[in-house]
Amino acid sequence: MVTTTAILALIALALFVFNARRTRQQVNGLKTGLKLLLKNLPIILLALILAGMVEVLIPRDFVQNWLSAEAGIRGVVIGVLGGIILAMGPYATLPIVSSIYVSGAGIGTVIALISSWSLLGLSKTPHEAAHMGGKFVAYKTVLGLSMSFLAGCVGLGLEYLFF
Repeated sequence: MVTTTAILALIALALFVFNARRTRQQVNGLKTGLKLLLKNLPIILLALILAGMVEVLIPRDFVQNWLSAEAGIRGVVIGVLGGIILAMGPYATLPIVSSIYVSGAGIGTVIALISSWSLLGLSKTPHEAAHMGGKFVAYKTVLGLSMSFLAGCVGLGLEYLFF
């Protein structure tokens, strides 16, 4: 996290300096960035609070029985289904998924969860249907389910082999 922050800070500084010599729009860029931060800050804060609560409140035996590597395919299926219903952006979803992982969820489960969230989130389906049609949504859903399940199973297999 520190490395990512440092890299982003260096990129922002380089853009600021480069822009100062050319277009002098860096102040507008800072204002826009601050507006985005203020707009997203409540979501980020609440997601981090929820992630902390998830880590503490989900019983360890639930994670062990249903989400860990020992849960096997059942954990992968739960991961796929859970990812579909997570209708939040990355600022909210990834801290929650991280907390589930830290609580003992298996790699296969987490890979299935993130894959299905990326490919099949329910919040996107109505928009896709309206713009691309039902046939597209049906094909995408079948492929997304297959790929998410396959990715989770590969993750599960790798976890058994190497961890």
